[in-house]
Amino acid sequence: MRLASAFPLLTLALAGCAALAPEPDFTTLPHAAVVDTHDAGNPDRTDVFRVTTVDGRNVLPIVDEQYKVIGIDATNLIPAGRSVHLDFEGFGFYRSTGRRMFWDPMHVDGSIDFVPVVGARYVVRGTVSTALSTVWIENEATHEVIGQKASMAHDIPPPSDPVDTFK
Repeated sequence: MRLASAFPLLTLALAGCAALAPEPDFTTLPHAAVVDTHDAGNPDRTDVFRVTTVDGRNVLPIVDEQYKVIGIDATNLIPAGRSVHLDFEGFGFYRSTGRRMFWDPMHVDGSIDFVPVVGARYVVRGTVSTALSTVWIENEATHEVIGQKASMAHDIPPPSDPVDTFK
């Protein structure tokens, strides 16, 4: 009788272990790469375009101070020859803590399902502005946009005083 009552718990425990199995090592399998990008051309902010998940698995670094990884472009290996789901985002990261707390980061996110080509490199590109932010994935060699661009309109009035009072 005890064995019969323990069977559902044992099954549940083993199913939980299977769900936490590590991802395979893509360096030993046919793979492609997707690379994050950033634009530090604006003196007040860095525009960041990055992959957040690959097939539902979070690929962002787990750090206690996120600002330390802004401007460091990650390269994520993805399996090639089969459908892959990517979630990605773009936003403006303000250098000033005051702006980060009170100004809109002009965030946009998107997702795509596609079949990567073995050995190909894909990059996350985008634009961030007070009117419209757009983010997309493109083939690094051909600059062909993969899937559709994701856009988000913003209703942010431009600053009336160009002097940054939060510096």
